[in-house]
Amino acid sequence: MAVDNRRAEQHILAISAHPDDIEFTSGGSLARWIGEGWTVSLVICTDGGKGSQDPSVIPAELAAIRQAEQQAATRVVGVTEAIFLGYPDGELARATDLVERLALHLRRQRPDRLVSWDPWKPYQLHPDYRTAGLAVLDAVLAAGNPHYFPDQLAAGLSPHQVPEVYLYGAAEPDTWLDITATFAQKMAAIEAHRSQV
Repeated sequence: MAVDNRRAEQHILAISAHPDDIEFTSGGSLARWIGEGWTVSLVICTDGGKGSQDPSVIPAELAAIRQAEQQAATRVVGVTEAIFLGYPDGELARATDLVERLALHLRRQRPDRLVSWDPWKPYQLHPDYRTAGLAVLDAVLAAGNPHYFPDQLAAGLSPHQVPEVYLYGAAEPDTWLDITATFAQKMAAIEAHRSQV
């Protein structure tokens, strides 16, 4: 018989560039892990306000719609909370404080597992994906080192080393997770993003 050595409250933090990224890439995996007893939180970096080809769409209105859709998808999957950083869609590369803010969330939430974009996928055209992925990995390094962002430590937080990092969207994935049991849940979460599908 296998022995489960996990702590009672294992936590996963999933960080995405936009609303809906997590559901499309990892919704079934997160639902499976939640079913196994993990708690999951999301951090969404941008507001998603440019997620339309329709020139009549007003980005601020679309951003509000997409946040509501993300909250609905979060409930479908069973995610505990979704945190919206609110950077303008398509402009994440200009966010000079992104790594610091992500390190703050890593130190606050202290995840046992982190899920985010693979920033090294060849020919990845969307700059927010590349930026989010690199910033997340930079934040992993920073969160574990007491010399990065010492103001966070002065505020009572402590360094946190993230034990596991899973990167989705990889050109050559090396880990596969059977989501047969949670595939319908994944699809229902994707359907919650009505403005995008």
